[in-house]
Amino acid sequence: MPTAGKKKNMMEDRKWQRYQFIGTAKVTVPKEKISVDTTIANLSLSGIGLYSPEPIGKGKKVKLRISFIDDKGKVSGDAVEGRVDWQARLKNVYLIGVLFTEELDVKNQPKLVEHLTWLIDTFKWPNPFKDKRIATL
Repeated sequence: MPTAGKKKNMMEDRKWQRYQFIGTAKVTVPKEKISVDTTIANLSLSGIGLYSPEPIGKGKKVKLRISFIDDKGKVSGDAVEGRVDWQARLKNVYLIGVLFTEELDVKNQPKLVEHLTWLIDTFKWPNPFKDKRIATL
């Protein structure tokens, strides 16, 4: 529990490990018919960090089409939904954090989970769970 007057450390509260992830995401705001091509900064099982040329809007419900090059050299991807949790401007780019509506899973995002598992195994990255008692994907 944070003490009075102290800000909570967002990194300490995260349930999932974040990973650097090379890829793109087309972000759409269905209610506003907005579509923005973004670059992925990082990914976890519960959210994604993006670099965007324009703001999307904190609190907006979004759909993302995530694309990446898989371990066979083919363009692959999956879709996911979420909500913009935060955004900040850094010169001419917007840093955006999206929390997924549901955590990534093999049933709904099979290609993305398979690729993330391959990256974790290949590069010996840390287990995706902050709680080390839980087995990896």
